Amino acid sequence: MSVVAAGDEANAAPVGAAQLAAEETPAIPGNLLPDGRFVADSSGWTNTRGGTLQLSSDAASGAFSLLTTARENTQSGPFASVTGKLELGASYRMTGKLKYTEGADAQQFNFTFCPANFNGCADYGQSFTKGEWGTFSREFTAEARHAGADWLFVETPWGSNALQDFQVDEVSLVKIADAPPAPEYSSLEQVQTKPIGDHNPLVGHKFGADPHHLVYNGRLYIYSTDDTQQYELNSKDANGLPTQSNGYGGITRLNVMSTSDMVNWVDHGAVPIAREGGAAPWARNSWAPAAIEKDGKVYLYFCDSGTGTAVVVGGSPLGPWEDPLGKKIIPDTVSPEYIANGGFPAGMWLFDPEVFIDDDGQGYLYFGGNSVIGTSPNQQGPQNPKSTRVAKLQDDMVTLDGDPVEIDAPGIFEASSMFKHGDKYYYSYSSNFQVNEVPGEYPERGAIAYMMTDDPMDLTSAEYAGVAFQNPAVHFGAGNGGNNHSDMFTFKGETYFTYHAQTRGAAWAAALGTPGATQGYRSVHIDKLEFNEDGTIKPIQGTRAGVEQVEAFDPYRTFEAETLAWQLGITTAPTEAASVEFAEHNGGGNMVLAGVDGGDFTGIAGVDFGDGAATVSARVKPLVDGTSIQVRLDDVDGPVVAELPLDGSAGEWTDVQAEVTGATGEHDVFFVFAAAEGTEEDVDLAEIDNWAFAPAAVAPALAFSVDVTDRCVAGKFVKQSVRVTNDSEADAAFSVSSMFGDRDLGTVVSGASASASINTKQAQVPAGELTVTATATVDGEPVQVEQKVATPAASCG
Repeated sequence: MSVVAAGDEANAAPVGAAQLAAEETPAIPGNLLPDGRFVADSSGWTNTRGGTLQLSSDAASGAFSLLTTARENTQSGPFASVTGKLELGASYRMTGKLKYTEGADAQQFNFTFCPANFNGCADYGQSFTKGEWGTFSREFTAEARHAGADWLFVETPWGSNALQDFQVDEVSLVKIADAPPAPEYSSLEQVQTKPIGDHNPLVGHKFGADPHHLVYNGRLYIYSTDDTQQYELNSKDANGLPTQSNGYGGITRLNVMSTSDMVNWVDHGAVPIAREGGAAPWARNSWAPAAIEKDGKVYLYFCDSGTGTAVVVGGSPLGPWEDPLGKKIIPDTVSPEYIANGGFPAGMWLFDPEVFIDDDGQGYLYFGGNSVIGTSPNQQGPQNPKSTRVAKLQDDMVTLDGDPVEIDAPGIFEASSMFKHGDKYYYSYSSNFQVNEVPGEYPERGAIAYMMTDDPMDLTSAEYAGVAFQNPAVHFGAGNGGNNHSDMFTFKGETYFTYHAQTRGAAWAAALGTPGATQGYRSVHIDKLEFNEDGTIKPIQGTRAGVEQVEAFDPYRTFEAETLAWQLGITTAPTEAASVEFAEHNGGGNMVLAGVDGGDFTGIAGVDFGDGAATVSARVKPLVDGTSIQVRLDDVDGPVVAELPLDGSAGEWTDVQAEVTGATGEHDVFFVFAAAEGTEEDVDLAEIDNWAFAPAAVAPALAFSVDVTDRCVAGKFVKQSVRVTNDSEADAAFSVSSMFGDRDLGTVVSGASASASINTKQAQVPAGELTVTATATVDGEPVQVEQKVATPAASCG
């Protein structure tokens, strides 16, 4: 189809050829689309889904733009064929300019790839301002849905009912990078889903979603929905790549992990919540945890799919757990009058709990979600669904104190969170995918938006403050779109933001040559949260680098082998043995490293060996003879400072130990598993419960030796002779103190000796001790060392 300039009065007359040549933007080399500059016509562009296309002299550059009028549906806009033009795994840049003059002051338009049947499209949306030419630019890696697309077209979002005229100009699509060669993998365990040096995702060996924090005994715990459980239930291809979308219906567990330094995470396994064997067996599912500690107890809230919210109570972050009500808090304990009066409109999801305790001890429970609730004529649409609620909690934290109160969060979808900073309360939430963005009034789609208020229950739309975090797809690219869920918190004086993204699945898909095929399985991340001077939140950046380590890791203790900054190949498995490191967990939540093959490793960041380690030991269960563990510094291929042979009977737990050489100062530490020659591939070598290092003996700052001899004087009195030898490199002043008197030996130079005599004035002396004190300046600092010396009984009789 080719159209000519429109003849209506809104469009200026075409310009001359000389003027056109001077003003037209040069053609973009490698453009995969028909010429989107519309120099003289619109060859190659069509109105496949309705609307009328015509050239307009109101152009971003050159003579013409392409105007769409008489639109019948949101997909009525300019179409260009891309059949067979996009290569799986290659990178592309899509650009264009767009203008509209009718409708809302701000309107989202999508640049969309679709197959011929219009199922499984890929939308790239951006908000434009009415009456202005806006620029669109997006880089992306082609997924299967791009490679299988037949059309690129420009539209307003489906369901928005935005059918205004609009025009486009300077539209292009170019390849910017070829698809990288796909490495050969025989197992997904060989894919490094969390590269060494990165701190996001928090762990690379399992999935987790909807993260929520708990600070307990000075340690940070993160609870999350156990997406790994659904992955295990769903279909996969021969490589293990998921072929079935997450779905969530099989999830009955909540993950738990913890840290003291923000980068080394202990995997505590999962809390069984729903169905048989769970803490709340009447529940069908457990999603979206929220945890808080009060008076030594941990209250762990969860939602039973979208039907309600419940709580279990534990004696520690790992239980043991009890179900205090035997039913849901929401809706089962909400007053019937409230429900009968329409307190929960049709379509409202009673899920995604958040719990908050204010400085005065008052507890609050937030919950709810959906983008469209209620029935006509009172149906609430995506701009103001009013689909979440807040209720006060009584002191027991499991009983509501009054009926829930409506929250009017602009563009709300789900994922309520409450956080206090200074004297302000921050209610954050995920925005829905139909809201039309209006800066300062309504958020962009799929983002974490927030409200600022002086009262944790005053959450009217007037308290809206903006967007804190865009959709994960903006930060992490292909395969990371979808729902958004987060939590804000303070730990050890810093403020953090935890959220989920599909980065582990994206790493799998990229390694196997199917980028973007993540299927909705999510992983937990943490990044910094910072504030402007007026208290508003600075836009949070989602990163793979993550946050910095806040304290060095102490190796001189028994610590869990499932402490991970990085790993490759290993998994974790529960054990009945109690944790040595976490006695406060009441015997629950201990895990071991499992699924260990030759070449697998675990890594710990920022380990401070100080003056040096002497030995390393481990609690292990050998499964194959000849297995060993290399302890390496700074990298998987770094210097070996110890090698632990896994001696012992196969299948039996035992303790092994090895000498350490050359481990001083601060290093990243890697435990690398080595199989004996001839061991078959993919054979589990061992399980490991814990590690421990022992420090090397440290020479005292002042080293000296003392000799004491006795002799009789005139056959009547015992005299003690004290000889001190200065073995240190510094000159030192020495003194001697005993029950019979004190002596000053003066300054003794390095390597020299000095003596002093003490007359006891007694013929018989009982056994006792004396004290020699050395004082010196070492490395510019005063040092004093005492040495107790035993003295034997002596007699002149």
